[in-house]
Amino acid sequence: MNSQIALEKDDTPGTSSISSVYGNRGRTIMLLVFLTLLNILNFADRFLMQGFAVDMIHDLQLSNLEFTLLTGFVFTTFYTMMGLFMGALADRIHRPRLIAIGIFSWSALTAATGFANNFMQLSLLRMFTGVGEATLTPAALGLLGDRFKPHHRAFAAGFYYLGAPIGIGMAFIIAGTLGAAIGWRNCFFTLGAIGVVLTGFLLFLREPREEQQAKQAASKRPITAIYKEILQTLRASRALCLLILGGVLVIFAQGTFVLDQLWLVQERHMNQKSAQQLAGIMFISGGVLGSLLGGYLADLLQARRIGGRLWFLALIYLLGVPVGYIYRLLDTTGMAFYICMFIGSMMITIGYGPIFACLQDLVPAQLRSTMTAFMILCMTLFGTSLGNLTVGGLADVFRAASDSAPITKAVMVGMTPWLLAIPCFVLAARMMENKAELHD
Repeated sequence: MNSQIALEKDDTPGTSSISSVYGNRGRTIMLLVFLTLLNILNFADRFLMQGFAVDMIHDLQLSNLEFTLLTGFVFTTFYTMMGLFMGALADRIHRPRLIAIGIFSWSALTAATGFANNFMQLSLLRMFTGVGEATLTPAALGLLGDRFKPHHRAFAAGFYYLGAPIGIGMAFIIAGTLGAAIGWRNCFFTLGAIGVVLTGFLLFLREPREEQQAKQAASKRPITAIYKEILQTLRASRALCLLILGGVLVIFAQGTFVLDQLWLVQERHMNQKSAQQLAGIMFISGGVLGSLLGGYLADLLQARRIGGRLWFLALIYLLGVPVGYIYRLLDTTGMAFYICMFIGSMMITIGYGPIFACLQDLVPAQLRSTMTAFMILCMTLFGTSLGNLTVGGLADVFRAASDSAPITKAVMVGMTPWLLAIPCFVLAARMMENKAELHD
């Protein structure tokens, strides 16, 4: 493996330390909280369209397939392809400034979404919104990887990914409350304006990496070498390859939930406003608990055995995924429906912290943002996008065949890969254990 990207051990798991972070604890916690707030905005902007699924499909005369294309491939193709280069840039330049440019861009385009009148206009806006949003997570997780020690990275990544449940939940609550008062177009205007204002605060965010160090790394590693670096890193670790494959399978299954608002209204006969608010509350409560619990428990297990975070992922999905199938067969009259919905919301976010912490541990320190971007590319392009497209296409096929519950059947078929992710995590954990034994 090229010596420039050889793995650098910045800490040894299990070593005791006074602080769980490098540098000033207060500044590190403030950085974590601020980046999490930006990620909340990121997910709220991204999922606002799903919150308004019923309204936008009706007003703009979209088919299920067209809507899932907008939330899937149209957005993620540009998001993931540009994200790879944004991740490489983040390993080479001032990361807070890069994030600032991205937030300003995606927020302005979110506001412009309020002017869209047809599928083609929405497609163009979603494409370029994806370019802006691609800057945040690779740079943010790289910053957190520099500030938190290895045995606390799952908690840091899990806390950062509180942005997913809170942001998604906010999107649905905004749709169910503010949307009813001012309409979906004005909601896009408002959320975009908030993002533009937040951009200014990034000018005060410090880059923990020394400027001279970043310049030296950039001069030795031109951005055109990105594909070579990724390939070398993947060849050096089969466990990393299995981690990425497992992540893709998990996110594919979660991508099939894109039509859940339509499912609640059309097949579970809920009031639209009630469905929006219920989804928002469940995403926030269950998702927040899942993120925090996942990060904490995965770090706890990692401290006790090699590959502990991977064993945690395998176990929690083995126990939790079957609940997702049961949930689809229940009606809304019993408490079991809401309990299963809550557990399902936890399952959506519980793996984010462990998955991205494992990635940070398995790749060289100077490639954290690049490999984070590559993993996001794989998870969104082959996971979310294909999951969205699969459920949209299957729902239309089942509806054309006069199936009484086309979305239910489509989602249950699309969730199958989630179970296939479990052996990927088990094999990756065993590889890490075997590698550790060889070095003893």
